[in-house]
Amino acid sequence: MILGRVLRGAVVLWLLSILAFALVQALPGSPVDVLAGPYSDAGARARLAEQLGLDKPMVVQYLAWLGQVLQGNFGTSMFSGLPVSEMITDRLMSTVELAVAATVISVLWGVPLGTLAALNRGGAVDRIARAGTFLGLATPVFILGVVLVLAASTWAPRWPTLQYVAFGEDPTGNLKSLLLPALALGLPLGSTICRYMRTSMLDVYEQDFIRTALAAGSTRLGATVRHGMRNASAPVVTIAGLQMAGLIGEAVLVENVFAIPGIGQLTVNSLQQQDYAVAQACLLLLGAVYVVMNLAVDLTYPLLDPKVGAKR
Repeated sequence: MILGRVLRGAVVLWLLSILAFALVQALPGSPVDVLAGPYSDAGARARLAEQLGLDKPMVVQYLAWLGQVLQGNFGTSMFSGLPVSEMITDRLMSTVELAVAATVISVLWGVPLGTLAALNRGGAVDRIARAGTFLGLATPVFILGVVLVLAASTWAPRWPTLQYVAFGEDPTGNLKSLLLPALALGLPLGSTICRYMRTSMLDVYEQDFIRTALAAGSTRLGATVRHGMRNASAPVVTIAGLQMAGLIGEAVLVENVFAIPGIGQLTVNSLQQQDYAVAQACLLLLGAVYVVMNLAVDLTYPLLDPKVGAKR
């Protein structure tokens, strides 16, 4: 099963590499025009294109780039002259911190609220939970980010809204600078987790083992905590894992709103500058994270439900 998943993931990444290369190449304009300047002549632009290898056919450019990627070499930035892998490594930790913080926030409020909503089906808590999750899902991430920046600027002017602090420099400052962007990402994700947890718990309540626990004298809350939550967690783990991978993509918006120097900001800047090597590497990285998280979710399933492992 693992080998099959890995092979399928490799095929997905290969297709993604083609898509990323094609999309970046399809951008209007050319990095040659940016590097050479508006007053350069055709000869200078042609020589620059030859130096960068942009005068060759697209297929040749793609195969050359793919060969370098397979060797762990993502090329060099056309503008900074730095290795692409070094640029990504410098910014990766900021994005990972943001994704982890957003996932923790989403789980901390999504799982308990979803469980309470199922436990009080039709009650006030259930209605509030459903209304809150609907609002969370309907609000775009970048709009929520802007609202949080405005709210913090009004009610807590000293809070670092548009300033990122590295963990190594100041751990407390790092947590403060990540709180608002993590909330912008974690609140919508928590809405999804809450809805899945509620639905999954309602299905679990119909199972025989819950009826047996209740007949044996266990309270509904006790049966929920001891038996229900683990059995209801499998679909929640799936959606949380896939959404966490999606957070890396949504970080493109949030990092630019909160001025966080992460992969999202690097992706936007490289696309604006038409820095082909950096943009292609960033897009490929986003796809690789999604594939790896999908594989991790598949491997987690047997731990949560041994029946799934036996079937596979």
